[in-house]
Amino acid sequence: MASYDISTVKTIAQINDEARNFILVAVVIAKSNARFFSGHPKNRDFFEQDSCNNTGIETARGVLTLTLRDSVRDTINCTVWSTADTIVHYDNAFEIGDVIDVHRPQVSSSVFGRSEQYSPTVTSPYCLTVNDQTHVAQIVRHEGSQDTARLQALLRVPLVQPGSTIPLADIVASGSGCNGGTFNLLVVVRAVRPKRDIRVARSNETKSFREVVLMDCSHSGVVMKFWSESYIRWSERWTPLKTVLLIVDARVVFSEYYKTIGLAVDRKTIITQDPNVPQLNNLLAHASSIPKQDIDVVCSLSSGSIDPATINTIMTVQQILDRTEGDLVQEQDQFTALCYAVITRLDLDGTTRSVSERCVNCRTLVRGQDAACPKHDCPGHLAPDGGRESFFDLTVDITDHTGTLTGCRMVSRVAETVLECDVTSFKRQTDVQKTHLKWKFLLDRCAVRLIVKRRSAVRFQNLYSIVDCAIADPAEVEAKLKVY
Repeated sequence: MASYDISTVKTIAQINDEARNFILVAVVIAKSNARFFSGHPKNRDFFEQDSCNNTGIETARGVLTLTLRDSVRDTINCTVWSTADTIVHYDNAFEIGDVIDVHRPQVSSSVFGRSEQYSPTVTSPYCLTVNDQTHVAQIVRHEGSQDTARLQALLRVPLVQPGSTIPLADIVASGSGCNGGTFNLLVVVRAVRPKRDIRVARSNETKSFREVVLMDCSHSGVVMKFWSESYIRWSERWTPLKTVLLIVDARVVFSEYYKTIGLAVDRKTIITQDPNVPQLNNLLAHASSIPKQDIDVVCSLSSGSIDPATINTIMTVQQILDRTEGDLVQEQDQFTALCYAVITRLDLDGTTRSVSERCVNCRTLVRGQDAACPKHDCPGHLAPDGGRESFFDLTVDITDHTGTLTGCRMVSRVAETVLECDVTSFKRQTDVQKTHLKWKFLLDRCAVRLIVKRRSAVRFQNLYSIVDCAIADPAEVEAKLKVY
């Protein structure tokens, strides 16, 4: 064997300008989208020689960047340039978390590398390049189990200190002012939405994406959109409210659909799943305590967190609708309103549900007369009798001269106060008594105080929670009712 065929194993820390014929063993911590140019992929077998080269037909080529790590401190970027088929092979063969051997890469200083401006920030002053000058695979999966275990343990070692992260609430509050900027985040996965496909009009190609809702202790949820197939597949393994992500250089984008700030994966983005940081348990504890269903949110709003006496901003129904869907939409997802309106729906004596039940242990909504708590880890799951409590869950429509606000919710103690009746006595009432109770409010002008939460990354619909309702004095209505 010739001396130039002998390769030695080097670490990232040992790489310098004179490094040649070496093998780097490292774990993939980030992977860019594969990009193609000069033609179209022909879907040939990997490393199959292109017979078209001899006929003068241009061969599609591509580029892919892998960010590698082999110690707590050391990271480096490796850029692969090759035929489209080779890039497709590497893109499909290696995912984040795989341990690989990189054979005989070229070494260059990253100071002068233009590609480093669009790659993740690393500790090494050098970058690696792999090209297709050989028909032997230069990147292969590592076979040593001991090295694999040691290197995969690095996947949970944070790349930045948690103190360098920004609360989601600060980013959302900045609004469009930070659009295009990049920030470090420590967040919990709140929801992983199904993969969706769209057709790009300009190229007529079908592209896939996935939305993942992220939250932290400061904000209930911000959408991060993933376009990379690698990240889409990786996100399938994330468990809502249990997976913590440390995201380095997440890009801020303004979502026209949600009318608020969102996040995206930038070429420089690196995501660490379940990092070894002391804040992890606090985040998970907070995530487990938040309201998870719409009824939970409504009950939380009705619990007295906002004193109804402080809600004095008078709005018509149209103004409320404009604040939620129209021209007056603001970046804050919650506001309050005092609306002088007629109650046009209050179905206390009909078929509409007016009383719901929830588990006394975890407060989860329970459906069905004999059903137990749906959570298998809750004590109420094994105690259908005596493990539930009833509460008012009313759907109310209010109408004024500008329109109708449908689907308002009036729940729990707010409903008991308004109706002057608790759930137990209400259940004992006859239909005639319930009808009489309904007509005490139906079609009468009332002063309705609401907390409104706009649809957002977390909710697909607006929530209108009535926190106080009383028959309005006609003189007060005449003096304060707005035209618009």
